Amino acid sequence: MVNIGLLGDVSAGKTSILRLFVKYLNKGDIEKVAGGKKCNVLKTDFSGEATVPTGNKEDSLNEKETKTIHPNRVVFREADSGKAHTIFAPGGDRKRAVVKMGIITISRIATQIIAVFTCDRELKTQFDFFNDVRFFPDKIYVCINKIDLLEGDREQKLEEMKKAITDFFTTRKIKINDIYLTCGETIDNFIDIEKYNNRVAEMILQITTTH
Repeated sequence: MVNIGLLGDVSAGKTSILRLFVKYLNKGDIEKVAGGKKCNVLKTDFSGEATVPTGNKEDSLNEKETKTIHPNRVVFREADSGKAHTIFAPGGDRKRAVVKMGIITISRIATQIIAVFTCDRELKTQFDFFNDVRFFPDKIYVCINKIDLLEGDREQKLEEMKKAITDFFTTRKIKINDIYLTCGETIDNFIDIEKYNNRVAEMILQITTTH
């Protein structure tokens, strides 16, 4: 059994990643991605979500903007092996005591950590979040999310982000096993949406089935 912790700053897209993965499981699309296999949802818990009163999603396909207070959780099982895995996604608002407690708890109990970064904000403020996380394994995974929001030369900007993130964790003596590029939401008019939606499912499957 693998316990995955999705850790990242406020609005990095952790809940969206979790919800999209559940969608792939429920619709059977999990079997169609690279390395896909039949899996079943055992339990979902999104009770930690609170709707942001002033939230305003730009895309009508997505749900209302939310803030995670208590960690959200999804439990699923591989049909062939019978192994069950849990994915936790605590909030990113570390200034709130109850949220920070969730971050600390998940960072301790997760057997694999995915550090989630968003492309629509400066990395410096996102690094501040990880500077506050005291309990960290010596090897992690990185997810660069919301790549649909990158403007200009996407490839160059992604390479710059990868280098900055790698350098940041290297100084903390933390090795990055792999970096995944994802889009955790269904976005209109983004030509590569299926590819980067699929990467969410592929990321979680690859991590759970190789540990």
